[in-house]
Amino acid sequence: MSPSEVKNQRILISPLNWGFGHVSRCIGLIHQLNEQDNFVVLACDKDQRVIFLEYFPDLEYVNHEGYPFDFKGKGKFGNELVSVILPLRERLKKERIETEKLVEKFNIDLVIADHRYGFVSTQVPSIFITHQYELPVKWYEIAVRKVHGQLMKQFNEIWIMDYEDSRLAGDLSVASSDIRRTYIGPYSRFSQYEVPKEKTIEKVIIISGPTIYGQQLLDEQLNNLVSKSVAVIASPEIKIRDGIKTLSKSWKEQDVAILSASHIISRSGYSTIMDLELLKTPATLFPTKGQREQEYLYDLHFGIKDYLE
Repeated sequence: MSPSEVKNQRILISPLNWGFGHVSRCIGLIHQLNEQDNFVVLACDKDQRVIFLEYFPDLEYVNHEGYPFDFKGKGKFGNELVSVILPLRERLKKERIETEKLVEKFNIDLVIADHRYGFVSTQVPSIFITHQYELPVKWYEIAVRKVHGQLMKQFNEIWIMDYEDSRLAGDLSVASSDIRRTYIGPYSRFSQYEVPKEKTIEKVIIISGPTIYGQQLLDEQLNNLVSKSVAVIASPEIKIRDGIKTLSKSWKEQDVAILSASHIISRSGYSTIMDLELLKTPATLFPTKGQREQEYLYDLHFGIKDYLE
């Protein structure tokens, strides 16, 4: 089953709370589901809800707690995740119970989890969205890969946000043939817009991901922020030097700036790569130190695609 086949159903969906990349890519998917006459219930935390409301003011929303991530900014993602393994395990247990209650409350036909392992139901079909069927782990972390595989097996099907030739995620999205999986292609919130031919902003710097790593990227790029035609997109938690143009907190207004940019500077997150696949805007990307997924994607694309310079 692909997203285009999902019509006239009651859908419960929730994105992972790891930065806002999962929110961004879910906007494109939810837009498609709405267009296909589905009734969508969106389970998210308060920060995610603020963004989704800009695009979907008429959806049914329910408050849904995120996972207990705690990043220190030292590039040791593995250690940081291990440090929260116990509260994360407890959160997954609670999430499964919460999901079942929501399925009953809203008479749900289909559950869609964007990389939320506990957002699964035994009552109705459940789909897991990812671009990482295989995690970029070291040999001594093979147990992490096995747990990832076991958790995905709870779901009836996996939707992989990539092409069948895995051109965007590379080895990360290569899935074995014995699982129920569908390559659904890239998803971007910019699919709702017409990309303008005329560019009016020289550079847009997008600060994304966990706040502490976003601050590091901005601090590294300060020397590039000398032109009046440079703008910064960042959350309120990011400290920005006086005199630097910052864009509105409104995501839709930020979208206009990104569409109008001649060049984009950002992290090499997968949602960004999917956006660039649609926008075809020249970009300079930087992986977050220690985040192997971004480091892998950077190595995969750097200097290969015209729009990944």
